[in-house]
Amino acid sequence: MVNVKLYYGERNAGNLISTVMDDVEESIFYDDEDDFIGHEYLQDAEYEYEFEETERETLFELYQYCFCPTVYDTITYILPLFISTIIFRLCVHSRHVSQKTFHVLSMLIGIYNIYHYVPECLYTLLVFCIISYTILYVPKKYCKNLAIFLPALFIIAYCEFCMPPITWHKIRSVVMTMAMKTISVAIDKTKSNDLPDIYTYMGYTFCGVTCLFGPWISFKDYVSIYYANNQGKWWMIYAIQYALLSLFFLTISNCWTQWIVMDNSWKWLLAYRDALSFRTSHYFISFIASTLLLLGGFPLSLKTIVKPLKIEFPRSLVDVVVCWNIPMHFWLKTYIFRPNIKYLGKFGAVTMTYLTSALLHGLNFQLAAVLLSLGFYTYVEYRLRSMLANIFDACIASKLCTTNKCTHTYNTQNCWWVFLTNVLFSGLSVFHLAYLGLMFDTSELQETGYNYIHTIEKWSQLGFASHWVIFATYCIYFLIR
Repeated sequence: MVNVKLYYGERNAGNLISTVMDDVEESIFYDDEDDFIGHEYLQDAEYEYEFEETERETLFELYQYCFCPTVYDTITYILPLFISTIIFRLCVHSRHVSQKTFHVLSMLIGIYNIYHYVPECLYTLLVFCIISYTILYVPKKYCKNLAIFLPALFIIAYCEFCMPPITWHKIRSVVMTMAMKTISVAIDKTKSNDLPDIYTYMGYTFCGVTCLFGPWISFKDYVSIYYANNQGKWWMIYAIQYALLSLFFLTISNCWTQWIVMDNSWKWLLAYRDALSFRTSHYFISFIASTLLLLGGFPLSLKTIVKPLKIEFPRSLVDVVVCWNIPMHFWLKTYIFRPNIKYLGKFGAVTMTYLTSALLHGLNFQLAAVLLSLGFYTYVEYRLRSMLANIFDACIASKLCTTNKCTHTYNTQNCWWVFLTNVLFSGLSVFHLAYLGLMFDTSELQETGYNYIHTIEKWSQLGFASHWVIFATYCIYFLIR
Protein backbone atom coordinates (compact mmCIF):
# COMPACT_ATOMS: atom_id res chain seq x y z
CA MET A 1 0.00 0.00 0.00
CA VAL A 2 1.30 3.44 -0.89
CA ASN A 3 2.17 5.37 2.19
CA VAL A 4 -0.64 7.81 2.98
CA LYS A 5 1.94 10.49 3.67
CA LEU A 6 3.10 10.24 0.10
CA TYR A 7 -0.33 9.49 -1.32
CA TYR A 8 -1.84 12.79 -0.32
CA GLY A 9 1.09 14.84 0.85
CA GLU A 10 2.21 15.71 -2.65
CA ARG A 11 -1.28 16.23 -4.05
CA ASN A 12 -2.98 19.56 -3.57
CA ALA A 13 -6.72 20.01 -3.65
CA GLY A 14 -6.68 21.69 -7.03
CA ASN A 15 -5.13 18.70 -8.71
CA LEU A 16 -7.43 16.31 -6.88
CA ILE A 17 -10.62 18.15 -7.83
CA SER A 18 -9.53 18.74 -11.42
CA THR A 19 -9.04 15.03 -11.90
CA VAL A 20 -12.39 14.10 -10.38
CA MET A 21 -14.31 16.69 -12.43
CA ASP A 22 -14.40 14.35 -15.44
CA ASP A 23 -17.83 12.83 -15.15
CA VAL A 24 -17.66 9.12 -16.02
CA GLU A 25 -17.00 11.22 -13.63
CA GLU A 26 -13.53 9.00 -13.62
CA SER A 27 -10.97 8.62 -10.44
CA ILE A 28 -12.14 11.11 -11.39
CA PHE A 29 -10.17 10.44 -9.91
CA TYR A 30 -1.06 14.55 -9.43
CA ASP A 31 2.17 13.97 -8.24
CA ASP A 32 4.68 16.75 -8.30
CA GLU A 33 7.80 14.99 -9.55
CA ASP A 34 9.70 17.82 -11.22
CA ASP A 35 12.64 17.76 -8.80
CA PHE A 36 15.64 15.67 -9.74
CA ILE A 37 16.46 12.95 -7.26
CA GLY A 38 19.77 11.15 -7.29
CA HIS A 39 20.01 7.46 -8.04
CA GLU A 40 21.18 6.54 -4.56
CA TYR A 41 18.27 8.36 -2.96
CA LEU A 42 15.85 6.59 -5.27
CA GLN A 43 17.19 3.28 -4.08
CA ASP A 44 16.60 4.29 -0.47
CA ALA A 45 13.12 5.57 -1.27
CA GLU A 46 12.23 2.33 -2.99
CA TYR A 47 13.45 0.34 -0.02
CA GLU A 48 11.36 2.46 2.38
CA TYR A 49 8.35 2.15 0.11
CA GLU A 50 8.50 -1.63 0.03
CA PHE A 51 9.06 -1.75 3.77
CA GLU A 52 5.91 0.28 4.37
CA GLU A 53 3.96 -1.98 2.05
CA THR A 54 3.91 -4.63 4.74
CA GLU A 55 2.50 -2.34 7.41
CA ARG A 56 -0.78 -0.51 7.64
CA GLU A 57 -0.68 3.04 8.94
CA THR A 58 -2.24 3.67 12.30
CA LEU A 59 -5.54 5.50 12.51
CA PHE A 60 -3.76 8.51 13.97
CA GLU A 61 -1.32 8.61 11.01
CA LEU A 62 -4.24 8.29 8.60
CA TYR A 63 -6.02 11.15 10.36
CA GLN A 64 -2.89 13.32 10.54
CA TYR A 65 -1.41 12.76 7.08
CA CYS A 66 -4.47 12.10 4.91
CA PHE A 67 -7.80 12.97 6.48
CA CYS A 68 -6.88 16.44 7.78
CA PRO A 69 -4.92 17.58 4.68
CA THR A 70 -7.68 16.27 2.41
CA VAL A 71 -10.46 18.15 4.17
CA TYR A 72 -8.48 21.34 4.85
CA ASP A 73 -7.01 21.70 1.34
CA THR A 74 -10.31 20.90 -0.35
CA ILE A 75 -12.27 23.45 1.68
CA THR A 76 -9.59 26.06 1.03
CA TYR A 77 -9.61 25.31 -2.66
CA ILE A 78 -13.39 25.46 -3.23
CA LEU A 79 -14.07 28.38 -0.85
CA PRO A 80 -13.92 31.01 -3.66
CA LEU A 81 -16.48 28.93 -5.58
CA PHE A 82 -18.84 28.94 -2.61
CA ILE A 83 -18.45 32.70 -2.21
CA SER A 84 -19.17 33.34 -5.90
CA THR A 85 -22.24 31.08 -5.66
CA ILE A 86 -23.60 33.07 -2.70
CA ILE A 87 -23.08 36.27 -4.73
CA PHE A 88 -25.06 34.61 -7.53
CA ARG A 89 -27.85 33.90 -5.06
CA LEU A 90 -27.94 37.52 -3.92
CA CYS A 91 -28.29 38.56 -7.57
CA VAL A 92 -31.19 36.13 -8.01
CA HIS A 93 -33.18 37.47 -5.07
CA SER A 94 -32.25 41.13 -5.31
CA ARG A 95 -35.12 43.40 -6.29
CA HIS A 96 -32.69 45.94 -7.70
CA VAL A 97 -31.26 43.63 -10.37
CA SER A 98 -33.10 43.55 -13.68
CA GLN A 99 -33.50 40.35 -15.67
CA LYS A 100 -30.91 41.42 -18.24
CA THR A 101 -28.46 42.43 -15.52
CA PHE A 102 -28.99 39.11 -13.77
CA HIS A 103 -28.01 37.14 -16.89
CA VAL A 104 -24.95 39.35 -17.43
CA LEU A 105 -23.86 38.84 -13.82
CA SER A 106 -24.45 35.09 -14.14
CA MET A 107 -22.16 35.04 -17.18
CA LEU A 108 -19.48 37.16 -15.47
CA ILE A 109 -19.49 34.97 -12.33
CA GLY A 110 -19.16 31.88 -14.51
CA ILE A 111 -16.31 33.40 -16.50
CA TYR A 112 -14.54 34.31 -13.25
CA ASN A 113 -14.91 30.75 -11.91
CA ILE A 114 -13.60 29.24 -15.13
CA TYR A 115 -10.71 31.71 -15.23
CA HIS A 116 -9.87 30.97 -11.59
CA TYR A 117 -10.01 27.17 -11.78
CA VAL A 118 -9.57 26.12 -15.43
CA PRO A 119 -8.28 29.14 -17.40
CA GLU A 120 -7.02 26.83 -20.15
CA CYS A 121 -10.50 26.50 -21.64
CA LEU A 122 -11.97 29.98 -21.15
CA TYR A 123 -11.36 31.39 -24.64
CA THR A 124 -12.25 28.09 -26.23
CA LEU A 125 -15.62 28.06 -24.44
CA LEU A 126 -16.32 31.68 -25.34
CA VAL A 127 -15.76 30.97 -29.03
CA PHE A 128 -17.79 27.79 -28.79
CA CYS A 129 -20.79 29.53 -27.21
CA ILE A 130 -20.73 32.37 -29.75
CA ILE A 131 -20.68 29.90 -32.64
CA SER A 132 -23.44 27.81 -31.05
CA TYR A 133 -25.60 30.89 -30.52
CA THR A 134 -25.08 31.98 -34.12
CA ILE A 135 -26.22 28.58 -35.39
CA LEU A 136 -29.54 29.04 -33.56
CA TYR A 137 -30.46 31.59 -36.21
CA VAL A 138 -29.76 29.26 -39.11
CA PRO A 139 -33.08 28.19 -40.70
CA LYS A 140 -34.40 24.81 -39.58
CA LYS A 141 -34.08 23.22 -43.02
CA TYR A 142 -30.33 23.83 -42.93
CA CYS A 143 -29.73 23.03 -39.28
CA LYS A 144 -31.40 19.92 -37.95
CA ASN A 145 -30.54 16.44 -36.74
CA LEU A 146 -26.76 15.94 -36.91
CA ALA A 147 -26.03 19.61 -37.68
CA ILE A 148 -27.20 20.50 -34.18
CA PHE A 149 -24.38 18.42 -32.70
CA LEU A 150 -21.62 19.65 -35.03
CA PRO A 151 -20.37 22.60 -32.89
CA ALA A 152 -20.10 20.36 -29.83
CA LEU A 153 -18.38 17.58 -31.78
CA PHE A 154 -16.01 20.11 -33.33
CA ILE A 155 -15.00 21.62 -29.99
CA ILE A 156 -14.47 18.17 -28.44
CA ALA A 157 -12.36 17.09 -31.42
CA TYR A 158 -10.35 20.31 -31.19
CA CYS A 159 -9.66 19.75 -27.49
CA GLU A 160 -8.81 16.10 -28.09
CA PHE A 161 -6.28 16.66 -30.87
CA CYS A 162 -4.95 20.17 -30.26
CA MET A 163 -4.67 20.44 -26.47
CA PRO A 164 -2.04 18.76 -24.30
CA PRO A 165 -3.52 15.57 -22.77
CA ILE A 166 -3.10 16.88 -19.22
CA THR A 167 -5.05 20.04 -20.04
CA TRP A 168 -7.81 18.23 -21.88
CA HIS A 169 -8.22 15.70 -19.09
CA LYS A 170 -8.51 18.58 -16.62
CA ILE A 171 -11.22 20.50 -18.50
CA ARG A 172 -13.14 17.59 -19.99
CA SER A 173 -16.19 17.80 -17.74
CA VAL A 174 -16.44 21.60 -18.09
CA VAL A 175 -16.57 21.28 -21.89
CA MET A 176 -19.03 18.39 -21.65
CA THR A 177 -21.47 20.35 -19.47
CA MET A 178 -21.26 23.32 -21.82
CA ALA A 179 -21.86 21.08 -24.84
CA MET A 180 -24.94 19.52 -23.23
CA LYS A 181 -26.39 22.97 -22.55
CA THR A 182 -25.89 24.23 -26.10
CA ILE A 183 -27.28 21.02 -27.64
CA SER A 184 -30.39 21.07 -25.45
CA VAL A 185 -31.15 24.70 -26.37
CA ALA A 186 -30.59 23.96 -30.08
CA ILE A 187 -32.93 20.94 -30.03
CA ASP A 188 -35.61 22.84 -28.11
CA LYS A 189 -35.25 25.64 -30.66
CA THR A 190 -36.21 23.27 -33.50
CA LYS A 191 -39.55 22.71 -31.74
CA SER A 192 -40.29 26.42 -31.36
CA ASN A 193 -39.10 29.74 -32.70
CA ASP A 194 -38.74 31.31 -29.26
CA LEU A 195 -35.01 32.09 -29.33
CA PRO A 196 -33.23 33.44 -26.25
CA ASP A 197 -31.36 36.73 -26.51
CA ILE A 198 -27.58 36.70 -26.30
CA TYR A 199 -27.54 37.80 -22.65
CA THR A 200 -29.86 35.03 -21.49
CA TYR A 201 -28.03 32.43 -23.59
CA MET A 202 -24.59 33.36 -22.28
CA GLY A 203 -25.91 33.61 -18.72
CA TYR A 204 -27.28 30.08 -19.04
CA THR A 205 -24.23 28.47 -20.64
CA PHE A 206 -21.75 30.24 -18.32
CA CYS A 207 -23.97 30.02 -15.23
CA GLY A 208 -21.59 30.47 -12.31
CA VAL A 209 -23.25 27.69 -10.29
CA THR A 210 -23.03 24.90 -12.88
CA CYS A 211 -20.14 25.86 -15.17
CA LEU A 212 -17.50 23.83 -13.29
CA PHE A 213 -19.01 20.80 -11.56
CA GLY A 214 -22.31 20.73 -13.39
CA PRO A 215 -24.84 19.34 -13.40
CA TRP A 216 -26.69 20.03 -16.61
CA ILE A 217 -29.85 21.97 -15.89
CA SER A 218 -32.51 22.85 -18.42
CA PHE A 219 -32.77 26.33 -19.88
CA LYS A 220 -36.27 26.59 -18.42
CA ASP A 221 -35.03 25.81 -14.88
CA TYR A 222 -32.29 28.40 -15.19
CA VAL A 223 -34.65 31.16 -16.32
CA SER A 224 -37.29 30.30 -13.71
CA ILE A 225 -35.08 30.96 -10.67
CA TYR A 226 -35.22 34.69 -11.41
CA TYR A 227 -39.00 34.74 -11.11
CA ALA A 228 -39.73 32.39 -8.21
CA ASN A 229 -38.05 31.03 -5.09
CA ASN A 230 -39.02 27.35 -4.85
CA GLN A 231 -36.49 26.30 -2.24
CA GLY A 232 -38.59 26.37 0.90
CA LYS A 233 -37.21 26.94 4.38
CA TRP A 234 -34.97 23.86 4.66
CA TRP A 235 -32.54 24.66 1.86
CA MET A 236 -29.71 25.64 4.22
CA ILE A 237 -30.01 22.35 6.14
CA TYR A 238 -29.82 20.41 2.89
CA ALA A 239 -26.83 22.47 1.72
CA ILE A 240 -24.88 21.75 4.92
CA GLN A 241 -25.83 18.09 4.79
CA TYR A 242 -24.66 17.72 1.18
CA ALA A 243 -21.41 19.58 1.87
CA LEU A 244 -20.60 17.21 4.73
CA LEU A 245 -21.52 14.18 2.61
CA SER A 246 -19.21 15.37 -0.16
CA LEU A 247 -16.26 15.57 2.25
CA PHE A 248 -17.17 12.19 3.70
CA PHE A 249 -17.02 10.53 0.28
CA LEU A 250 -13.81 12.38 -0.57
CA THR A 251 -12.06 10.96 2.49
CA ILE A 252 -13.28 7.47 1.58
CA SER A 253 -11.86 7.84 -1.91
CA ASN A 254 -8.58 9.42 -0.91
CA CYS A 255 -7.85 7.74 2.43
CA TRP A 256 -10.01 4.89 3.62
CA THR A 257 -10.10 2.60 0.57
CA GLN A 258 -6.30 2.46 0.35
CA TRP A 259 -6.06 1.92 4.12
CA ILE A 260 -8.65 -0.83 4.41
CA VAL A 261 -7.63 -2.84 1.32
CA MET A 262 -3.87 -3.13 0.98
CA ASP A 263 -1.99 -3.68 -2.27
CA ASN A 264 -1.17 -7.31 -1.45
CA SER A 265 -4.85 -8.30 -1.28
CA TRP A 266 -6.73 -10.61 -3.66
CA LYS A 267 -6.95 -9.20 -7.20
CA TRP A 268 -10.74 -9.02 -7.20
CA LEU A 269 -10.69 -7.23 -3.86
CA LEU A 270 -8.20 -4.76 -5.35
CA ALA A 271 -10.50 -4.31 -8.34
CA TYR A 272 -13.41 -3.57 -6.03
CA ARG A 273 -11.21 -1.13 -4.05
CA ASP A 274 -10.17 0.84 -7.14
CA ALA A 275 -13.73 0.89 -8.46
CA LEU A 276 -15.06 2.01 -5.06
CA SER A 277 -12.47 4.79 -4.89
CA PHE A 278 -13.60 5.93 -8.32
CA ARG A 279 -17.27 5.85 -7.41
CA THR A 280 -16.86 7.70 -4.11
CA SER A 281 -14.87 10.44 -5.83
CA HIS A 282 -17.80 10.83 -8.21
CA TYR A 283 -20.15 11.07 -5.22
CA PHE A 284 -17.90 13.82 -3.83
CA ILE A 285 -18.25 15.91 -6.98
CA SER A 286 -21.98 15.23 -7.23
CA PHE A 287 -22.71 16.35 -3.67
CA ILE A 288 -20.52 19.42 -4.12
CA ALA A 289 -22.62 20.24 -7.19
CA SER A 290 -25.83 19.73 -5.18
CA THR A 291 -24.50 22.06 -2.47
CA LEU A 292 -23.76 24.72 -5.08
CA LEU A 293 -27.24 24.39 -6.58
CA LEU A 294 -28.85 24.98 -3.18
CA LEU A 295 -26.54 27.87 -2.32
CA GLY A 296 -27.22 29.38 -5.73
CA GLY A 297 -30.99 29.49 -5.23
CA PHE A 298 -32.07 26.59 -7.46
CA PRO A 299 -35.18 24.64 -6.36
CA LEU A 300 -34.96 21.60 -4.08
CA SER A 301 -36.33 19.42 -6.88
CA LEU A 302 -32.96 19.69 -8.65
CA LYS A 303 -30.80 18.88 -5.62
CA THR A 304 -30.53 15.11 -6.16
CA ILE A 305 -27.78 14.32 -8.66
CA VAL A 306 -26.62 10.89 -7.51
CA LYS A 307 -27.99 8.10 -5.30
CA PRO A 308 -25.01 6.26 -3.76
CA LEU A 309 -27.01 3.55 -1.99
CA LYS A 310 -28.71 2.47 -5.20
CA ILE A 311 -25.29 2.27 -6.88
CA GLU A 312 -23.47 0.44 -4.11
CA PHE A 313 -26.40 -1.94 -3.50
CA PRO A 314 -28.07 -2.02 -6.92
CA ARG A 315 -31.06 -4.09 -7.89
CA SER A 316 -29.67 -4.07 -11.42
CA LEU A 317 -27.24 -2.22 -13.67
CA VAL A 318 -30.20 -0.17 -14.85
CA ASP A 319 -30.34 1.37 -11.36
CA VAL A 320 -26.64 2.22 -11.63
CA VAL A 321 -27.08 3.92 -15.00
CA VAL A 322 -30.06 5.96 -13.86
CA CYS A 323 -28.71 6.94 -10.43
CA TRP A 324 -25.09 7.65 -11.46
CA ASN A 325 -25.89 11.09 -12.83
CA ILE A 326 -29.62 11.77 -12.79
CA PRO A 327 -29.56 15.08 -14.74
CA MET A 328 -27.36 13.56 -17.47
CA HIS A 329 -29.59 10.49 -17.61
CA PHE A 330 -32.58 12.78 -18.13
CA TRP A 331 -30.68 14.69 -20.85
CA LEU A 332 -29.71 11.52 -22.72
CA LYS A 333 -33.19 10.07 -22.41
CA THR A 334 -34.88 13.28 -23.60
CA TYR A 335 -32.58 14.40 -26.39
CA ILE A 336 -31.00 11.14 -27.62
CA PHE A 337 -32.91 7.99 -26.65
CA ARG A 338 -36.52 9.02 -27.28
CA PRO A 339 -35.93 10.78 -30.64
CA ASN A 340 -33.97 7.76 -31.95
CA ILE A 341 -36.11 4.88 -30.73
CA LYS A 342 -38.68 5.24 -33.49
CA TYR A 343 -35.97 5.17 -36.18
CA LEU A 344 -33.43 2.73 -34.73
CA GLY A 345 -35.47 0.50 -32.45
CA LYS A 346 -34.75 -0.03 -28.78
CA PHE A 347 -31.33 -1.65 -29.14
CA GLY A 348 -30.23 0.96 -31.71
CA ALA A 349 -31.46 3.79 -29.49
CA VAL A 350 -29.59 2.37 -26.49
CA THR A 351 -26.41 2.06 -28.58
CA MET A 352 -26.79 5.62 -29.88
CA THR A 353 -27.36 6.89 -26.34
CA TYR A 354 -24.18 5.32 -24.95
CA LEU A 355 -22.21 6.32 -28.05
CA THR A 356 -23.31 9.93 -27.55
CA SER A 357 -22.32 9.76 -23.90
CA ALA A 358 -18.90 8.40 -24.89
CA LEU A 359 -18.40 11.19 -27.45
CA LEU A 360 -19.37 13.85 -24.91
CA HIS A 361 -16.71 12.49 -22.57
CA GLY A 362 -14.11 12.81 -25.34
CA LEU A 363 -12.57 10.57 -27.97
CA ASN A 364 -11.12 8.24 -25.38
CA PHE A 365 -10.90 4.47 -25.85
CA GLN A 366 -11.24 3.64 -22.19
CA LEU A 367 -14.35 5.73 -21.62
CA ALA A 368 -15.92 4.44 -24.83
CA ALA A 369 -15.10 0.83 -23.91
CA VAL A 370 -16.61 1.20 -20.43
CA LEU A 371 -19.71 3.07 -21.55
CA LEU A 372 -20.46 0.85 -24.55
CA SER A 373 -19.86 -2.27 -22.44
CA LEU A 374 -22.21 -0.88 -19.81
CA GLY A 375 -24.81 -0.17 -22.48
CA PHE A 376 -24.68 -3.76 -23.75
CA TYR A 377 -24.71 -5.11 -20.18
CA THR A 378 -27.81 -3.16 -19.20
CA TYR A 379 -29.65 -4.10 -22.39
CA VAL A 380 -28.97 -7.83 -21.99
CA GLU A 381 -29.82 -7.80 -18.28
CA TYR A 382 -32.99 -5.82 -18.87
CA ARG A 383 -34.23 -8.15 -21.62
CA LEU A 384 -33.38 -11.35 -19.75
CA ARG A 385 -34.94 -10.29 -16.46
CA SER A 386 -38.07 -8.97 -18.19
CA MET A 387 -38.48 -12.30 -19.93
CA LEU A 388 -37.93 -14.29 -16.73
CA ALA A 389 -40.41 -12.06 -14.88
CA ASN A 390 -43.07 -12.85 -17.51
CA ILE A 391 -42.31 -16.58 -17.60
CA PHE A 392 -42.43 -17.08 -13.83
CA ASP A 393 -44.88 -14.25 -13.10
CA ALA A 394 -42.39 -13.02 -10.50
CA CYS A 395 -41.11 -9.59 -9.50
CA ILE A 396 -37.55 -10.16 -10.74
CA ALA A 397 -37.37 -7.59 -13.56
CA SER A 398 -34.60 -4.98 -13.63
CA LYS A 399 -36.91 -2.27 -12.39
CA LEU A 400 -38.64 -2.72 -9.07
CA CYS A 401 -42.41 -2.64 -9.17
CA THR A 402 -44.08 -0.22 -6.81
CA THR A 403 -45.69 -1.98 -3.84
CA ASN A 404 -49.25 -1.01 -4.70
CA LYS A 405 -48.87 -1.54 -8.47
CA CYS A 406 -47.05 -4.88 -8.63
CA THR A 407 -49.17 -7.34 -10.64
CA HIS A 408 -46.85 -10.36 -10.28
CA THR A 409 -48.08 -13.41 -8.40
CA TYR A 410 -44.72 -13.91 -6.70
CA ASN A 411 -42.74 -11.14 -5.03
CA THR A 412 -40.21 -10.66 -2.25
CA GLN A 413 -42.93 -10.48 0.39
CA ASN A 414 -44.50 -13.86 -0.30
CA CYS A 415 -41.73 -15.90 -1.95
CA TRP A 416 -38.18 -16.51 -0.77
CA TRP A 417 -36.76 -17.49 -4.15
CA VAL A 418 -37.80 -14.15 -5.66
CA PHE A 419 -35.78 -12.38 -2.96
CA LEU A 420 -32.82 -14.72 -3.53
CA THR A 421 -32.94 -14.19 -7.32
CA ASN A 422 -32.88 -10.42 -6.92
CA VAL A 423 -29.97 -10.68 -4.46
CA LEU A 424 -28.01 -12.81 -6.95
CA PHE A 425 -28.60 -10.30 -9.75
CA SER A 426 -27.58 -7.51 -7.37
CA GLY A 427 -24.33 -9.34 -6.60
CA LEU A 428 -23.75 -9.80 -10.32
CA SER A 429 -24.14 -6.05 -10.81
CA VAL A 430 -21.53 -5.36 -8.10
CA PHE A 431 -19.22 -7.82 -9.86
CA HIS A 432 -19.64 -5.98 -13.18
CA LEU A 433 -19.07 -2.60 -11.50
CA ALA A 434 -15.81 -3.78 -9.95
CA TYR A 435 -14.65 -5.04 -13.33
CA LEU A 436 -15.63 -1.94 -15.31
CA GLY A 437 -14.33 0.53 -12.74
CA LEU A 438 -11.00 -1.06 -11.83
CA MET A 439 -9.00 0.80 -14.50
CA PHE A 440 -9.83 4.16 -12.93
CA ASP A 441 -6.99 3.70 -10.49
CA THR A 442 -4.40 6.08 -9.05
CA SER A 443 -1.69 5.27 -11.58
CA GLU A 444 0.31 7.99 -13.34
CA LEU A 445 -2.03 7.77 -16.34
CA GLN A 446 -4.85 9.45 -14.40
CA GLU A 447 -3.23 12.83 -15.07
CA THR A 448 -3.43 12.52 -18.86
CA GLY A 449 -6.29 10.06 -19.23
CA TYR A 450 -6.13 6.31 -19.59
CA ASN A 451 -5.18 4.78 -22.95
CA TYR A 452 -6.38 1.58 -24.58
CA ILE A 453 -3.31 -0.40 -23.46
CA HIS A 454 -4.09 0.38 -19.83
CA THR A 455 -7.70 -0.72 -20.32
CA ILE A 456 -6.86 -4.01 -22.01
CA GLU A 457 -4.15 -4.82 -19.46
CA LYS A 458 -6.48 -4.18 -16.52
CA TRP A 459 -9.25 -6.34 -17.95
CA SER A 460 -6.82 -9.06 -19.05
CA GLN A 461 -5.53 -9.34 -15.46
CA LEU A 462 -9.03 -10.50 -14.55
CA GLY A 463 -9.33 -12.74 -17.59
CA PHE A 464 -12.04 -10.56 -19.19
CA ALA A 465 -14.32 -12.34 -16.72
CA SER A 466 -17.15 -9.80 -16.82
CA HIS A 467 -17.35 -9.85 -20.60
CA TRP A 468 -17.46 -13.66 -20.58
CA VAL A 469 -20.22 -13.61 -17.98
CA ILE A 470 -22.34 -11.16 -19.96
CA PHE A 471 -21.75 -13.23 -23.10
CA ALA A 472 -23.04 -16.29 -21.25
CA THR A 473 -25.98 -14.23 -20.01
CA TYR A 474 -26.81 -13.24 -23.58
CA CYS A 475 -26.59 -16.87 -24.71
CA ILE A 476 -29.10 -17.84 -22.01
CA TYR A 477 -31.41 -15.06 -23.11
CA PHE A 478 -31.05 -16.05 -26.78
CA LEU A 479 -31.82 -19.70 -26.10
CA ILE A 480 -34.97 -19.19 -24.03
CA ARG A 481 -36.52 -16.17 -25.71
